[in-house]
Amino acid sequence: MTIRTAQKEVTRQRILDAVLDLVAEGQLAEVTVPDVARRSGASVATIYRYFPTKDLLFEAAADEPAARAAGGLPEGGISDGPDYLRQLWTAFAQNMDLLRHQLASDAGRDMRAARYETSREWFATAIARRGIDPESVAGERLVRLALLLSSSLAFVDLHDRQGVDPGTAVADITWAVEALSAATAKGAS
Repeated sequence: MTIRTAQKEVTRQRILDAVLDLVAEGQLAEVTVPDVARRSGASVATIYRYFPTKDLLFEAAADEPAARAAGGLPEGGISDGPDYLRQLWTAFAQNMDLLRHQLASDAGRDMRAARYETSREWFATAIARRGIDPESVAGERLVRLALLLSSSLAFVDLHDRQGVDPGTAVADITWAVEALSAATAKGAS
């Protein structure tokens, strides 16, 4: 990595950190790009060079807790999934305004769509390790439901409507995915 690339990444990270700090202090709707500029030490023009719209800035900031939580999907399969999900949802719980914004915006939908294939492949690999053919009708169904149950949309519903804390939500989702996996494996034998 060149010094210039490293400096760009430091600036980008300062901007995202400023958004997260400002959102933590108040409501997302109240955060302005000039506020982010003041907090980050970057100019408004610099922020717009990195993030051409306010929506893209907020989407990148909304994605940041996930990136910090785990740095990617675990390699060990479903057994590692609960730890990853717990870290991810704990980070989401600290940034609910950004998460809600991400769920509602076009840019957020695009970001989730971009992550979808990686998550789908991870679940397919995880169930294959359990002897379930991810290409079978039952395997495809299991992957779809595991993706739904572990989605940020599911977390917002559990958190906002049902008042469930991240740890309990992860335990519930883990139980459901494990039960579906066991039922699918049993039906395949």
